[in-house]
Amino acid sequence: MALDDLTRSRTREQVVARMLNVLSSSQLLNTFQPTSYLPGGTLRTLLEIQGEAQADTERTVAGLAAGGYLETAAGQWLDALVTSHYGLARQQSGFAQGNVLISCAALSGPYDLTAGAVIVGTLSGLRYVSTTAVTVPAGGTVLLPVQAEQAGSAYNVPIGTITLLHTPQPGLSITNAADWLTVAGVDAESDGALRVRAALRWAERGGGATADAYRSWALSASASVDQVRVLDEHPRGQGTVDVVLWGSGGIGRDVVAAVNSYVQFRRPLTADVQVYSATPRTLTFTLELYAPGTDPARVQADVLTNLGALQQAALIGSVFYRSEIVEAAMTVPGVLDARAPMVPETMVLGATEALLLAPMLSLRSTP
Repeated sequence: MALDDLTRSRTREQVVARMLNVLSSSQLLNTFQPTSYLPGGTLRTLLEIQGEAQADTERTVAGLAAGGYLETAAGQWLDALVTSHYGLARQQSGFAQGNVLISCAALSGPYDLTAGAVIVGTLSGLRYVSTTAVTVPAGGTVLLPVQAEQAGSAYNVPIGTITLLHTPQPGLSITNAADWLTVAGVDAESDGALRVRAALRWAERGGGATADAYRSWALSASASVDQVRVLDEHPRGQGTVDVVLWGSGGIGRDVVAAVNSYVQFRRPLTADVQVYSATPRTLTFTLELYAPGTDPARVQADVLTNLGALQQAALIGSVFYRSEIVEAAMTVPGVLDARAPMVPETMVLGATEALLLAPMLSLRSTP
């Protein structure tokens, strides 16, 4: 039996149909009345029970067979495989943390804000809770440490998208500036990402580290690392290697330090290795939207969500196109036109640069 046959289970309906087909082509069918095999009949019910038992057995066999191979194992089967064969564990989700800028009008305040008393958010419904007590002076601004209500990379939002104050006070306003993230939120590691890390483990077996070995070490050192670019063609002279890190929304100094310690412990003795964060390159732009007859708040929230996903997908040192921004906006239902005149048609990131988007949305009343 081929592996493909072993990993492909039949449904109950397929098993029952096969049994009926066998019975119809044999002398056994003449032993009973034809109506005995109609749905609800005694013999048909027995066939259905046996069919479900057989289908359940085949599902178990398929899971066991698929669970033995990295390319086909999934879920808990994959967890067991990578733990026993590769010495890895699935990375868990984490909460985004950062500092938002809270401002007070000159004729309001001062305000003493206790930890947990301030809830801020985005138009798309993401919310963050303050973690430290601060005092906002009249006419002044302070940085307010916050943490996402839930874990996940969706909370690593672009610059200027945290604008809602769910616990309002007269004269207070909120926003998130550049480099607002201190700890990036992360999703639980997907099956695909875990397979990649496991496959990269083979690159660690040799005495001299390859680019894939450095990539494997960086991805395993911290769940906050989403992207790794290895510059291994002597970027700083003979024998040098640079490992450039990035996560969805940025990489904190503590993450860089953790990855650096992990890599330095494993690198070849003759290699001069530097580990550092990619340099953020902020693209500030106005995105003009034409969406007649729609809810403006809903449209802006959906566009910002799409732009956040676009920012996370941009690779270190890649080429970014204005059309990607337009497409992210145009896929929102109700948006008939989108223009970003301030964005160059093509934007080439440097070898160690990562993209940060700082959008400002405006709705036009005419096409």
